[in-house]
Amino acid sequence: MQRWRLGEVEVTRILENERPFASPFDLFPDLTPEMLARHRKWMEPTMLDPATGQVIIAFHSFLIRTPTSLIIVDTCGGNDKPRPHKTNFHQKKWPYLENLAAAGVTPEQIDYVMCTHLHIDHVGWNTRLVDGRWVPTFPRARYLIGRKEWEYWRVDQLRERYTPDRYDVDSILPVIESGQTDFVELDHVIDDWVRLEPSTGHTPGHVNVRVSAGGATAVMCGDIFHSPVQVAEPDVNSCFCIEPEKARHTRRDFLKQHADKPMLVMPSHFPTPTAGWVRREGPTYRFDFDYESAKSK
Repeated sequence: MQRWRLGEVEVTRILENERPFASPFDLFPDLTPEMLARHRKWMEPTMLDPATGQVIIAFHSFLIRTPTSLIIVDTCGGNDKPRPHKTNFHQKKWPYLENLAAAGVTPEQIDYVMCTHLHIDHVGWNTRLVDGRWVPTFPRARYLIGRKEWEYWRVDQLRERYTPDRYDVDSILPVIESGQTDFVELDHVIDDWVRLEPSTGHTPGHVNVRVSAGGATAVMCGDIFHSPVQVAEPDVNSCFCIEPEKARHTRRDFLKQHADKPMLVMPSHFPTPTAGWVRREGPTYRFDFDYESAKSK
């Protein structure tokens, strides 16, 4: 289990699953064989599976423990969810709650659940199946959903462009109907240590979660990146980017802002060891993983 300490704040990675996920050319339509060839040597075997040729993707939450709050950032794909059109998420049985328990936390202790955006793999554990009903997994938490993000996804025709699987029915609407949801702005402040910042493009209301404590800073940047190859090739979007040009602009700005600075970058899908630092490398960038924290158990 990976943990990071920033002053009086602790961040723990809660893993759902990590595996070869998709062809790099399916996941990144902008990626060319020539680009991949430039990076294959450093991507294999931890980021690109040599056996299948697929990109290795992780699905995890970040548990933030501040002096006043327990916060979950993003809730992965979830268990028991009907996803016939997205078989990577269909009727799964992942040990997510067991991994949360291993971090010493129960669902009842969580104060806030923050979704960086409302894609299918960031809202799944918002709910769990109990006696045939989808109920909030975190019974006393406030679920924070970006107002701008929800304004997009609440429109059936826009949502259906992305997937025919109505994941809003089992993973979003139940936490709204429970009265536990607060619709927040792009710059919402959660507590004295944790705040949001806009990073739109991947989705219309995508946000980063920035943690600042004890002179240290970490930023959970959602799906600005799915793989470190996008750090080296910033113009490469994933196939899931809703506003492609804005997504590229946000990615370039993020890299420029964070390069060669002591800011721990924590993407939603980078495989173990997950977090690291952005470094300049000639005209582009590279991602230096934090292997030291990966040693902690």
